[in-house]
Amino acid sequence: MSGITYERIPDGRPVADRRTAARRATLHIASENPRPQRSLAIIDGRVLSREHLSWELLANGLGLHIVNFGSVDDIDDFDASEFSAILVCVDDARLMDNSIVLEIEELVLRFPNAPVIVQADICGFQQILTVLEHGARGYLPGNAGISVCMEAISMALAGGVFVAAENLSDIQRILGTRRYQSKRGTMFTPREEDVIQVLRLGKANKSIAYTLNLAPNTVKVHVRNILKKLRVTNRSEAIYKINAMYDEVA
Repeated sequence: MSGITYERIPDGRPVADRRTAARRATLHIASENPRPQRSLAIIDGRVLSREHLSWELLANGLGLHIVNFGSVDDIDDFDASEFSAILVCVDDARLMDNSIVLEIEELVLRFPNAPVIVQADICGFQQILTVLEHGARGYLPGNAGISVCMEAISMALAGGVFVAAENLSDIQRILGTRRYQSKRGTMFTPREEDVIQVLRLGKANKSIAYTLNLAPNTVKVHVRNILKKLRVTNRSEAIYKINAMYDEVA
């Protein structure tokens, strides 16, 4: 059954630690429709998996109502303001054929104020990057523990983006490269970019002209413009500065 809200009900007695609180936590079905309060929507076609995750999150003090859904279609009838975050659990096949991308885009548009977090067994950086580029605010590996899951939800609610530590360096490198390329694209013309690639090798103007099939005077003009844009006075300084810019995203 989908669209059922679960709540954590404290027993009213003081507890000494978090483990004791988790043991005493109880759950009950609140209603067939989610209350207009802070709620987490879990979308997972596996009934036992999503119910187990709901219980674990609540037992560990998540602090949100949880509403379970079997598919993205099931959430369509709910108002956009009813959810604080959405966790989508994806199987490998749908991640590999990119069918999940359209669903993520749909959820991001349908619930603009509810960050979407994806959980999947496949954790290749290309899959992660694709999901993030289409609006998701987090990517969890399928074997993530409850504490990691709660951290991802909390970070997304705070406006951040969560990626597991083992994937973070790759994602930062790719995103950094793309940001740099975008910035660089506004600084240099395509032909200047071509000249830069050969200039970095320490080639003289005649060699650059021969490599790119350009007139030497044309190369001279391009090099002069590159030096001016980099605010340097000679080729050595230009090469040093360009290499430093590349190293920033290496």
